[in-house]
Amino acid sequence: MALVLLISITLVILLTSKTVLVETQITADNYRTGQAAAAASAAMDQAVAYFNAGGLDQHNNTTPATLTADGLVDYTGPGTQPTTASCSMPAGATAFPLTLTSGSQTTYAQFYFNNTDDNACDCQATVSQDIDIDGDGDCMGTLGSNMTRALVTAQGWSDDCTAVRTITQCVGTFDVFDAGSGPQQPFISKAGVGVFGNAKIINRYNNSSIWSGGTDAVHGASYGTYLRPSGTESADYTTAQLDSSNEALNTQLVSNRNAGNGIDVITDDPTLANKTSSTAVADMTSTAQNQFFDMFFAPTKAEIQNAANAAGQMLAGTSPVGLTGLIWEEGNLALHNGDVVGSATNPAILIVNGDLSLTGGPIYGVIYVTGTLTITGNPVVTGSIISENGPNSGAGTLTLVYKPWSSDGNQAPPFIPGTGAAIAGSWKDW
Repeated sequence: MALVLLISITLVILLTSKTVLVETQITADNYRTGQAAAAASAAMDQAVAYFNAGGLDQHNNTTPATLTADGLVDYTGPGTQPTTASCSMPAGATAFPLTLTSGSQTTYAQFYFNNTDDNACDCQATVSQDIDIDGDGDCMGTLGSNMTRALVTAQGWSDDCTAVRTITQCVGTFDVFDAGSGPQQPFISKAGVGVFGNAKIINRYNNSSIWSGGTDAVHGASYGTYLRPSGTESADYTTAQLDSSNEALNTQLVSNRNAGNGIDVITDDPTLANKTSSTAVADMTSTAQNQFFDMFFAPTKAEIQNAANAAGQMLAGTSPVGLTGLIWEEGNLALHNGDVVGSATNPAILIVNGDLSLTGGPIYGVIYVTGTLTITGNPVVTGSIISENGPNSGAGTLTLVYKPWSSDGNQAPPFIPGTGAAIAGSWKDW
């Protein structure tokens, strides 16, 4: 009996020891899996924040420390990864590396973007971004030309690299303009046209230069609007030719002071004149009180203002010089010669909730003014100008070169800081 009891006790002790060992292993595995999951989650947070700050292309990939867009996705990964034999984040990885230290423990993570064809984020954003460039039935393009949407892959490793977790999330942008397309004319005014003086308005993309809800004013002797030559298409020219400020190249004169306005100028249009507009704070959320604004922008004024604020570009008495993307200027603004807003590759959407005195530039993008627009000097704008209320005045020599917001109209729009967001329902944990 004693021998049987001794053997039984021994078996219980062995079974208990094995159970404790297995439970210890399970606990260690769970702990390291938790480490890997936390590291991957940190990498995903970093990736979404990176995208929201400036999109997929913020660096020169040849010299990643250079903050200059080069037309390529910054982090494409996955590249070399940590292993149990070499548990560290390899140098020179194409993904964005993260080394996370908490006390005496160090975990590793990385994230990378995929905006190429068939990456599971196809057609999950707004309709304007669903552009089937290569005609294969989806909307990303074989070369990943849509720089406003991507699949983010984030990976995390435990402190000993035995556990790895991968999570994915789609990121994209919301449309600032209706249907993703900006203004279709270089100059649009709810009131009359009286700002041009000796202005040159050059439009090689379509056949409409001025759209106004009021009357046309007297222009200077050198005033003229220029369209693409008859019998040609915008596809016949390079982007540099389309965007040239030299009115003598690839254009024909359509309107001037002596000949009067041609087919490219529409004035006294009640479609514009009868639209409501309001700058009252209480009306910022109302499309009924801001029908003119709603003709061009998808969100309300309040939503646009909040997006600019989220991007750190809600200004009040601060110059927007040097900024790109969505900018809300609260109050009056003066832009002088040499004041650069936006760029040829990263245009701005500058909304001035007040009066704008424009005497210089260059300005790249869309300018929207709720108050009085005054143009003097020799300002240069590549894009469009929209005047909500007027009066519009000035006798300067404006050079206004129309450039559609979506480049040539066949490409996805550029990334606008302040409009980035994770796409709901796209998060996956593998």
